[in-house]
Amino acid sequence: MDGWRLVKSLTILIALSIVGGVLKIYGSVVGGSKSVFVDAATSIANTIAILMILIFFREGMEPPDIDHHYGHYRLAIGGPISMLMLYSFVAGIVTVDLFDSFGKAYRVSYESPIYASIAIIPYGLAVMITKRLHPIVYSYGGFTAIELIESTISILSSLGGAAISYIIDFIGAIALTIYLFYELVKSLREIVIDVSDIAPIDVIDRIHRVARDFGANVERIRVRRIIESIYQGDVVVRVEPSTPIEKAHSVADNIEKELKKQGIDIVIHVEPSNEPKQK
Repeated sequence: MDGWRLVKSLTILIALSIVGGVLKIYGSVVGGSKSVFVDAATSIANTIAILMILIFFREGMEPPDIDHHYGHYRLAIGGPISMLMLYSFVAGIVTVDLFDSFGKAYRVSYESPIYASIAIIPYGLAVMITKRLHPIVYSYGGFTAIELIESTISILSSLGGAAISYIIDFIGAIALTIYLFYELVKSLREIVIDVSDIAPIDVIDRIHRVARDFGANVERIRVRRIIESIYQGDVVVRVEPSTPIEKAHSVADNIEKELKKQGIDIVIHVEPSNEPKQK
């Protein structure tokens, strides 16, 4: 997906997120539901998060410069990190509110489940759109899917709170908050993996295969994932000692070009096969 289409799709996501958030906020205010309040607070964070993802993604796509010789790809991770911070902030707010409301009776009206139900429509569309976007936006899609789960729980909880007892609504709010913390921990682990310089086995296999296709054998590989589907590093390959220097350079260039097409940006070092291995 090119940059313009991505920006256009993200703009639509922002609009859908705002619509869904406004509906939930209104429902929580006029209906008095705590579960819809948790849902609404998450929606606010969602809207800000997608804006941050857009900003950091555009910065991450900037070409290399004097200070960033390998490009700015890692800046794109700022989006998921910002989203994690926002959701942590929201989790803190709703936790304090639930502690403050514990043991205090309140009234829940039917406006809360009604508006929470309507809000499912824009968030459902948002989830469908994220499946077609760049992988860096998948984390937003995951949290938007949480919005759909939260909406379902908040609808049922607030409906029970309006029809039977506020306790049902309060229990639903607690359940949503616990689930939010669970997703925060899971997302933190995913971000840690993203910045851990992992070298997936399938990428290593691809490097070996491409090198063999051009008549070289891999001696050493040092490669790491920068962001999803983007890898950088260096590789030492060995060719026959009788190989002319010009041909050896051509082999290195061809391997680099082929791997770059696959998102693997590496520097190839060529050594004759009869030399001892480097320690």
